Amino acid sequence: MSSNLQDDIAYMKALAEAGNAGPLRSGYTLMWAGILFGLASVGQYLLMIGVLPQQVWVSFLIWFGLGGLFGLLAFLRNRQCRAVTTTGRASSSVWTAVSLGIGAFIFTVILVSYQTRQTYVLSFISPVLIVLYGMGWWVDARMSGLAWLKWVSVGCFVAAPVLGLMAAMPEQMLAYTACLLLLATLPGYILMKAEKA
Repeated sequence: MSSNLQDDIAYMKALAEAGNAGPLRSGYTLMWAGILFGLASVGQYLLMIGVLPQQVWVSFLIWFGLGGLFGLLAFLRNRQCRAVTTTGRASSSVWTAVSLGIGAFIFTVILVSYQTRQTYVLSFISPVLIVLYGMGWWVDARMSGLAWLKWVSVGCFVAAPVLGLMAAMPEQMLAYTACLLLLATLPGYILMKAEKA
């Protein structure tokens, strides 16, 4: 192989690698997802034990109120800080897909609960959502090369059946809050700090 060809290949490789360099920009959004949906879970727990009025509208107010606030924060963050690297765009796409999947799943479970008049199906929400978080973290780990994110992903996969064992128990909401803080807020905060560095 000629020297010029080798130089050209090295140059093309350097360009490709540079296109993937840079921090993941999902940290801010995931940190706030953990905080806000953790608060919603605590609110749901308080509703389930009777501290808050045990009315469907209260549950909807908690979840859709904090969910709407999260949506606004995510929208504003996305407008302010667009992903520019290939890895950043892939990460953004993955977490957008996870968010859409979460929304579709929650809506589906609510409809099933309404149609069957069975509230126990709502217990599927937190375990399945933690699995979806785990999938997002796994893809982020593979795309970014940040091996520690695989452990976050594994933590999600381990937490899901534990949450499943707590089905129909108010304490499931507290366990879900702990999962969100440990498996969304904390890694999100770490990624956000790395982004600013």
